[in-house]
Amino acid sequence: MKIKLLMLFLLLSLGCSAQQKVDLYELKFTEDMAALIKDVPDVHKGELFDRADMLSYGVSKNSFFYFKDYLPQHVELLSYKGQLVGYAFRMRTFEDQQKVENYFKAKYKMIPAEEKSRLVNSTKYADDQILVEFDAIAKTSFDNGMFGYVNVRRPDFAAEYERLMKQ
Repeated sequence: MKIKLLMLFLLLSLGCSAQQKVDLYELKFTEDMAALIKDVPDVHKGELFDRADMLSYGVSKNSFFYFKDYLPQHVELLSYKGQLVGYAFRMRTFEDQQKVENYFKAKYKMIPAEEKSRLVNSTKYADDQILVEFDAIAKTSFDNGMFGYVNVRRPDFAAEYERLMKQ
């Protein structure tokens, strides 16, 4: 009986101490940043434009933030005035890129970006809630060490970021 109680206690302890996984795809950009990263290990915080209200959080050795069924090795989370306003990550393989790109294409009407490059196929989507920038590359470019990249932000933050970049 004591062994069964001990086993039950251990199982409950493991379940309670397990980290909550976050699906980036489901974020609303209203989340409290401190609560979102509270139990996340290996977070590197940095100010953007030397402003204490605009922060970037790099999550190295990521095992916490997923995008549907894809687990990026490194995720950048953006915070403005204490609230999550964006995230970005790169895709390590062509197959990963295709999976992530298919999710965005299914949810948003991605259009070609104005900037043209023969190595990168950039698409974007924007409305009053979200701005998505997706940089896809050819399979041969992955073989040469390049990565696909996605950047998702709240439009008000993106506008403020661009304004500060121009200064």
